[in-house]
Amino acid sequence: MPDEIVYILEKLQKHGYKSYVVGGSVRDYMLFKEPHDFDIATSARPEEIEELFKEHSLSDIGKKYGTIVIRVGIYDVEITTFRLESDYEKNRKPKSVIFTDKLEEDLKRRDFTINAMAMNSKGEIIDLFNGKDDLNKKIIRTVGSAKCRIEEDALRILRAIRFAGSFDFKIEEELYSEIIKNRNLIKNLSPERIKSEIDKMLLLDIPSKSFKIMADTKVLEIVFPELYKTVDYDQMTPYHEKTLFDHILCVVDNVPKKLSIRYAALFHDIEKPKTLSIDSYGIGHFYGHDDLGAIRAEDILKEYNSSNELINSVKSLVKEHMKAPEDTMTDKALRRLIKRVGKDNVLDLLDLMIADRICTTNGRDFEFLIKRQNRIKELLNEDVIIKEKFLKIDGNDLIKLGFNEGKLIGEILSYLEEIVLDDPSLNEKEILLNVVLEKYRS
Repeated sequence: MPDEIVYILEKLQKHGYKSYVVGGSVRDYMLFKEPHDFDIATSARPEEIEELFKEHSLSDIGKKYGTIVIRVGIYDVEITTFRLESDYEKNRKPKSVIFTDKLEEDLKRRDFTINAMAMNSKGEIIDLFNGKDDLNKKIIRTVGSAKCRIEEDALRILRAIRFAGSFDFKIEEELYSEIIKNRNLIKNLSPERIKSEIDKMLLLDIPSKSFKIMADTKVLEIVFPELYKTVDYDQMTPYHEKTLFDHILCVVDNVPKKLSIRYAALFHDIEKPKTLSIDSYGIGHFYGHDDLGAIRAEDILKEYNSSNELINSVKSLVKEHMKAPEDTMTDKALRRLIKRVGKDNVLDLLDLMIADRICTTNGRDFEFLIKRQNRIKELLNEDVIIKEKFLKIDGNDLIKLGFNEGKLIGEILSYLEEIVLDDPSLNEKEILLNVVLEKYRS
């Protein structure tokens, strides 16, 4: 346990308060994972916590619910008073909390047994609900009634699925059944709370495990109805051995652990069912699914109040993911691609294309995409790529040549950008002025 955490526990104990590390950090210790976030539960009241740690940076934004956040070293630690919770409102949060002096009362309000263990400053574990046994058996089980826990807070449906996927655990039978029965309660959650859990699932080492559980329980139908339509979908093409949903999950698993590219992988083929056409040989084609998919991905992410940065990146990646001809792309074409997709997204696009190729049929070549990606890395160092406005001349230079302000100047500059992207050696002021004179004054 880090010295900073021991310091907090012992300081509380020294002043007569009970104190324990609780929740995910204890679970991670038991799984031999290094915790990065620490939550502490204590018998001290919020005002007493503030007084005891007044020399530290404090946040009291959660004081109403008994939580004070303090900064100690590199850690922002939530210290929360032992509490009971009243009835929950709209399957989201308790109407009020009641402080208590008993750790047992605090632990029994928690969601899952593996999250309901506590550890004292000596490293001794308090396990009142057989969390250790469930860890050993690899089971996600609620503390008490699964029905009650889910009806209290419907986010626990998504949390159970995320933990099961993260640790490769099974969801206990009663809980699994209640997830199916109560999945519609997810609609009572805010878009931000849902997206926060989906984000965490997408950033797991193998996101497909959680998404398969969401599909099996039909939770996916609530969260992403369009994506649910891809489950068991036969693509009717020799280029795909997997169903559409399994292909999508394969791509998600095979792109880097970065939120924008993982969302792009999740949505890259989402509009295939809407664009199916079958040729005379019985082979399926999905013309335009990339353009429609980009629009749909944007709509979905807006529904979940995503940032503009994420929306724009995902939209661009989905829109461009099919533009990977197997014949050689010229440097001009690659420069155009970089400008179109953006310097920050273009390497992600190639990662998406490579994963998309890997997840079709066995043995399909993707070496040409790796070579293309390597060449793009070289081109990213060119001035014409690094600089947003890369031309060595501008509109003022054209006005000095006698051109009037207006549409023509924009057309001339666009033309010059094209020839410079084709051959960056032309990007010299004198050369460009001569090109303009020859083309537009000859």
